[in-house]
Amino acid sequence: MRFLVVFVCLFAVSAALNCYICNSLAQPDCTTNYQSFNKICPVKSFAGLKAVKPVGCRVTRQYVNEETSIVRECAYTGEDVDKKSNKGSLGVSRVYSQCSEALCNSANSSFHFLTAAILVAVYKIFA
Repeated sequence: MRFLVVFVCLFAVSAALNCYICNSLAQPDCTTNYQSFNKICPVKSFAGLKAVKPVGCRVTRQYVNEETSIVRECAYTGEDVDKKSNKGSLGVSRVYSQCSEALCNSANSSFHFLTAAILVAVYKIFA
């Protein structure tokens, strides 16, 4: 019975991906109080593709002259990267990170608490 409960929980976690979704220009809390922007990533259709599932979460810090903004979103393409720089037009630069675990686009994206919590719970049940 325990195995069935663990399997269902792990399936539910893997079936839906949650990310923080916000933009600090429209939502100032996106910078430091982003926890309230925890949302399930929707399946999207774009670029001629239908029903594209999210592959991860992304956080982008954009610097335009003297202004800084942060965008937290679901990622539908790409691979895991950490602090990759991307230069735009004059005076514009971006640094982004992408990760494949739930809620990994937080301020401290290098520690994935949810993944660790699930592993500890599974260990406790079967140990």
